[in-house]
Amino acid sequence: MKAPGLALALSLLASHAVARECDLWDIRHGRELHEALSRRAVEVVDRASAEDEDSDDALSRLVLAQAVFSLGVGDVGRPLPEGPAGARALAATMRASSFRFYGWDYMNIPVDACAPQKVTVEFIDDTGGYSSPVEFAFEEGRLVSARGWQRSFSTGRLPTERHR
Repeated sequence: MKAPGLALALSLLASHAVARECDLWDIRHGRELHEALSRRAVEVVDRASAEDEDSDDALSRLVLAQAVFSLGVGDVGRPLPEGPAGARALAATMRASSFRFYGWDYMNIPVDACAPQKVTVEFIDDTGGYSSPVEFAFEEGRLVSARGWQRSFSTGRLPTERHR
């Protein structure tokens, strides 16, 4: 039979060990978490685009081995491999040259940064004229899924002088 104090100490040690697996524990508010996870999604795609040992190590830390990826186009869904290989397939399919994500324009409320979270980042292939909004789901700061849809787009300036 364990002493009550020992059981509490073991419980605290176990919860601290779990908390250390998540590197976002020090983020306390929604705005900072949204920014951190959006930038983490960009980092995943950027590292998945590179083929070097550092990128492989980083992807292994950021992406769960069983993370699910998909990127549909038109009326066809396209499942991709799981884990870091899926991140690489996503990056190769999107061929992104830039990204954008919206800011946190809401109350900056307290959050549990290591709880399940989602952010959406749009990746743009300027050469091919495609945009890929992708929803990234994280648990304990690690990517568990990335699902998006690729669409063609056009952009330009308004034709009248008054808009310049």
